[in-house]
Amino acid sequence: MAAGKKTSLTKRQREIYEFLRDKIVNRGYGPTVREIGLHFDIRSPNGVMCHLKALERKGLISREQNMSRAIQLAESPQNRLNVRLIGTAATSGPIQPSVSLDETISFREVFDSMDLGCLKVEGNNFAPLSIASGDFLIISRDAQVTPGCHVVALDDRHSVVICSVQEGSGQLIPLGVGSYVPTTRQLLGVLTGVIRRFRRPQPAAEAAATPAEPAQP
Repeated sequence: MAAGKKTSLTKRQREIYEFLRDKIVNRGYGPTVREIGLHFDIRSPNGVMCHLKALERKGLISREQNMSRAIQLAESPQNRLNVRLIGTAATSGPIQPSVSLDETISFREVFDSMDLGCLKVEGNNFAPLSIASGDFLIISRDAQVTPGCHVVALDDRHSVVICSVQEGSGQLIPLGVGSYVPTTRQLLGVLTGVIRRFRRPQPAAEAAATPAEPAQP
């Protein structure tokens, strides 16, 4: 926190700010209003909100409405790597709502690497692994290769292959390669996740401004 901003805070505001910063940096997401109240023995949720609004007015934090943990540090904007769990979607049944309104799922481990890269998939070679053309493979290039993990490598044909690391021997076993079993030549990194992007709905105003294509005769 900048020195100029420190002098503008009360003692309690400074303590709450440092508490928020510690949780966001070290845990990955901010505390709830209830957690802040318990930590500082503030019995009224309105009392906690007054401090949060003061920190927001002074430009130290930002908050999203109707989301209990959506507190971000203004000096270091946080990536949205923690997403509120709204339920479980079964393939043959209705959604099962989450019991806890404060439960979140962290995707931080997918991006937790000092040397992170991605590969864009082209073609359907990884279809047996449910990885489609246009997906992105997230690769940690400095993660330790351990038994049970998946890695991305180049084979003897200079093609990209995904391998599992066999328990015990540590041997790389290519996945979804059909009858031809390639020899891995170069390890690119540990596969930490796969991202699939879907087309987002076009805003109504933007859609109205887009000229319609002429009808085909």
